[in-house]
Amino acid sequence: MLRRVVIGASLACLLSGAAYAVDEAVEPAEGEDQCTQQLVAAEEAVQNKIDAQTLSEADTEKVNELLDQADAQCTEGNLAEATATLATVNKMVGK
Repeated sequence: MLRRVVIGASLACLLSGAAYAVDEAVEPAEGEDQCTQQLVAAEEAVQNKIDAQTLSEADTEKVNELLDQADAQCTEGNLAEATATLATVNKMVGK
């Protein structure tokens, strides 16, 4: 009987700790959120052009490289550089 009580108490402690960890939300910094929104909008525009088959294979490859570069710049917190890179992407896809 004691064994069941100990197991039950242990499970309750473990599950309550996991639930607490899930409730914690990390708020992104203002620049990161703005950068992410710009990146998502550019990725959607690129995907629309790819779906419509209006980009050449070379342009698609170049745009994807620029999107990867912008993503890395957002991750590093370089909002100005990421915005410039995304502007280049938007010019290439004609947004």
